[in-house]
Amino acid sequence: VQVSETTNRFLDRLLNRDTITRIAYKNDAYLLQGLSVEELYPDTSSYITYEGSMTTPPCYETVTWIVMNKPVYITHLQMHSLRLLSQNLPSQIFLSMNDNFRPTQTLSSRCVRTNINFNFSGRDCPNKKPQKLKYRAHTGVLE
Repeated sequence: VQVSETTNRFLDRLLNRDTITRIAYKNDAYLLQGLSVEELYPDTSSYITYEGSMTTPPCYETVTWIVMNKPVYITHLQMHSLRLLSQNLPSQIFLSMNDNFRPTQTLSSRCVRTNINFNFSGRDCPNKKPQKLKYRAHTGVLE
């Protein structure tokens, strides 16, 4: 996720005043019609994948993570609205959805796969293979 001036149409519908007041706490539910999850994700078909683990204990290694090569853009207001959501029930102490991530773990012997064509030759991507490939997620940049 990258905060920018670019609004996310999916989140516009999800985080409007009428909807967000109905889904502020854990287990809240509200049916929205006509949402397309495709509007949430960037317009790209390039990605990397790797086998990893759940983000919460006991962190079972049962997940295939998919990392798009472009970020999901959201506005400052959309980010603020997400931070107003609670991970807890209304009867419990408010616990923001904010900072609910697991620190980056080592790659260990995991295999990272991609469908990104590093041999592509074009104006924006000269046909020069770096000696040591290092891919930075969300930017599509080889270092």
